[in-house]
Amino acid sequence: MRKAYRRLSIIGFIIFMLGIVVAYQQARVNNGLNPVLLRVPGLLEPRVLEEPRLEKYYRFCGHREALPLPAGVKWNWAGVEELHILFPASEGWRITWEGERLVITQEIDALCPADTLKRHLAIKDGMVAVYQGPAGSLGPLMRVTNIKVTALPRGWKEKIESGQVEFNSEKEMLEALDSLDEFRS
Repeated sequence: MRKAYRRLSIIGFIIFMLGIVVAYQQARVNNGLNPVLLRVPGLLEPRVLEEPRLEKYYRFCGHREALPLPAGVKWNWAGVEELHILFPASEGWRITWEGERLVITQEIDALCPADTLKRHLAIKDGMVAVYQGPAGSLGPLMRVTNIKVTALPRGWKEKIESGQVEFNSEKEMLEALDSLDEFRS
């Protein structure tokens, strides 16, 4: 009986000491300090070693935009469960690792803000069409003109076919279309 009581006392003491260490680590984190790294895997070791990179990925143009990290999240103690609650896959979030760094990316079907003003010409059903976004992007079709591609001069036709006709604004695009107006069908 005495031997069992002694074992129970030792186990209780160890649990009590571990509780003190965990509380100390949590107090350091709560006060904005880095935890003292005691290597007890899964218990006292930070789960995320570096501050993660948070970004938005625009599928239509392929650009990435850095996002600020949400305030109040203790990144070095965040687990997979917490991250999936903060960044749900149903909203386009993807959580990956690049070496020791956590990368959290939200993928959206859109153009980045810088590319929404750009326009490019392409071919749709044999006609010159205007698309939103830079040349080569998957931006939405804005309109199809009455200009047949076969009626264009060879230089314009080749540039449009190879995806080299891009404009930085609607105004630039309209000026170019005005110069092609004589080729309307």
